[in-house]
Amino acid sequence: MLEFKQLKKLAKAAGDNPIGIRVAILGDTATQFLATAIKGEAVFRGLGINMFEAEYNQVERQILDPTSDYYQFGADFTIVFQSTHKLLEKYSLENDAQQWETLADERLSFIRTLCESVKGKIIYYNYPEIEDTVFGSFANRLTGSFTYQVRKLNFELMNLSREYPNLFICDIAGLQNKFGRDWMFDSSVYVSTEMVLSLDALPYVASRTLDIISAIQGKFKKCLILDLDNTLWGGVVGDDGWENIQIGHGLGIGKAFTEFQGWIKKLRLQQE
Repeated sequence: MLEFKQLKKLAKAAGDNPIGIRVAILGDTATQFLATAIKGEAVFRGLGINMFEAEYNQVERQILDPTSDYYQFGADFTIVFQSTHKLLEKYSLENDAQQWETLADERLSFIRTLCESVKGKIIYYNYPEIEDTVFGSFANRLTGSFTYQVRKLNFELMNLSREYPNLFICDIAGLQNKFGRDWMFDSSVYVSTEMVLSLDALPYVASRTLDIISAIQGKFKKCLILDLDNTLWGGVVGDDGWENIQIGHGLGIGKAFTEFQGWIKKLRLQQE
């Protein structure tokens, strides 16, 4: 994985490719560094990109206005980043607690409009959770809690992607689950720049974004070549004998090899 400064250097050297894939990025927070990371990752993968970056916090305006600069650009791929932070701001400003229960549905309604208005492919970032601690664990059974609404939104986003063939969900919530909230979000940067994603997170988000674009463009790898000894199992069969190799569901290093085999099996079944 390249660091952000490396991606920035690649993006700067390459510039925009006027005949490349037309990619638009719309966000409700600052997206300049994210756009740079995506450009750099595209260069690293050998993809030429011509990018349109909308002005700050103009997602709805660009989508709902058929004369907007976005539609004039004619994007092949539209990346939409509506952050959990802005969603929480909207939630906190509501004066009627009953309106909390419609937060996810209102956002989903807009995403439906997005899918029906945009001609090209849409890459929509899902919502990493923010624990606002207002309701504690009770938030899991309270439909008006922010936790409930974010989890509902992420679940229904997956259903929407099945309903609309042009909608692809980029799972940045999964990145936060893997690396942690403090890695994903830098509060000191956010308060001064309105940039939600940390510099450490940007290369990973850009990589997942380009994974989707590359797959749609038919640029993906489908061959996995593996050694056997000390790769699929622990030990060397020729030296240790098959009865002494390390593998199985019990405790110890053999468990790791068994789980690795299970992961490989899922890759095969995915292609069938």
